[in-house]
Amino acid sequence: MICYFSGTGNTRLVAEALGALLDDAITPITTAPPVIEDVTLGLVFPIYAWGMPEIFAKWLKDVKISAQVSYIYMVCTCGDDIGCTDKTLRKSLLIHHQRSLQAAFSLRMPNTYVSLPGFDVDSEALAEQKLAVAREELKVITEHIRLRHQIVQVVPGRFPRLKTYLLRPFFNRFLLSDKPFSATPDCITCRTCERVCPVQNIAFTSSRPEWGGRCTGCLACYHHCPQHCIHYGKKTYGKGQYKVPKTL
Repeated sequence: MICYFSGTGNTRLVAEALGALLDDAITPITTAPPVIEDVTLGLVFPIYAWGMPEIFAKWLKDVKISAQVSYIYMVCTCGDDIGCTDKTLRKSLLIHHQRSLQAAFSLRMPNTYVSLPGFDVDSEALAEQKLAVAREELKVITEHIRLRHQIVQVVPGRFPRLKTYLLRPFFNRFLLSDKPFSATPDCITCRTCERVCPVQNIAFTSSRPEWGGRCTGCLACYHHCPQHCIHYGKKTYGKGQYKVPKTL
């Protein structure tokens, strides 16, 4: 079984492609069974601030993993690098489940983070290049998984410990608030943002969306808005949207 969390949609594409290549069932963590009893368990998620999304980390802590599961692997999607995420996931499995992580992979996908100065979506050419490379890399990853290889094939980047253990806590404490989100008068009340939010954090109480304080920082609302009228303070004005393809 492949259990995944996806915000904007990149990770869902990877989970779907991986499931098709391995002929394995996939499920978002929101509808995953409380006890995992398959022989293999795939953990597929995006990198947020050089770590697991908080919602995914909590699910991993709470889910039950039966003794029947003999091969656990992770595939994380990222814009560039992942810091020490594979190590923090490995530690979580050991502490909460007394289990080991057999394989870890990272896969570069088009960038979606735009909430800070200096961050924007990739150019169309770079996004297409990343997707093309990801398709080929996923085939290699699939073979490793199929053969039950014990392998770590990730891109930690420069200063991975600094990013995951120092910058990430600062980011989660001070930069994960949804208070800066708002919609301009161009909003047509289509409620797309409400539908695509993976944590049901958006509701329409009038003619504008309101954020409920449970944001995971995925930016699905921003990227999927057909009017491009959702912004994160003034930091996203003039920046692009990433339109996730239907398939990888």
